[in-house]
Amino acid sequence: PTLDDLRRLIISAKNTQSRIVTREDLISHVYMMPNKFGRVFRVGVRSNPDNPLATQLFIVSRSSQGNLVTSPDSLKDNLSLFLDQNRLISDAIDIMDSPITNIGVTYSIVVNGISNKNIVLQQINSSLKKYFTVTNFQIDQPVFLSEIQNIILNTAGVISLSDFKLTTFSNSSSSGTYSDVIFNIEENTFKGIVSPPPGGIFEIKYPDDDIIGVAE
Repeated sequence: PTLDDLRRLIISAKNTQSRIVTREDLISHVYMMPNKFGRVFRVGVRSNPDNPLATQLFIVSRSSQGNLVTSPDSLKDNLSLFLDQNRLISDAIDIMDSPITNIGVTYSIVVNGISNKNIVLQQINSSLKKYFTVTNFQIDQPVFLSEIQNIILNTAGVISLSDFKLTTFSNSSSSGTYSDVIFNIEENTFKGIVSPPPGGIFEIKYPDDDIIGVAE
């Protein structure tokens, strides 16, 4: 390109830097919104199956206790106004709530004869809590069952894993209040990979109660 061509390209590139063109642009703009208008914890982008010019933007917020919560309407309104400043006029962005799927883990292990069963269970539960920390998960991120099994089996003192399954919780129970999302683990598991609902996110809300192990 000539110098004049480069000058025109530079001006054009500078003018489009603040525009939302790609999925990555959209995600970065959501996180760029000033905190005074509300804060989005996680964001996911999907194509709208009913409108090729529209994008589904899934968002979820976080409570002061650190749990996932549905974003308030005021935040969605502020986000819509913020994004409208830079979106292309032909594009449409549908802001939607990310389905929060509350899950748990139950397992049974066989411990060798020289290890303390309670200590082994504590170590496994601690490792699983770290793995399922809410900051480790994104919208549309699946759970790999093999990774959970490896955490359990690689804990010192464990001889074998005799039983293991992922469980789900919804509405209220003795542990507390969960989301109202009803989720079928088996129907959404393929080759050891558990996928959340479209635009959804997994959370172990009460790890002290929802990670349960038994040692033999």
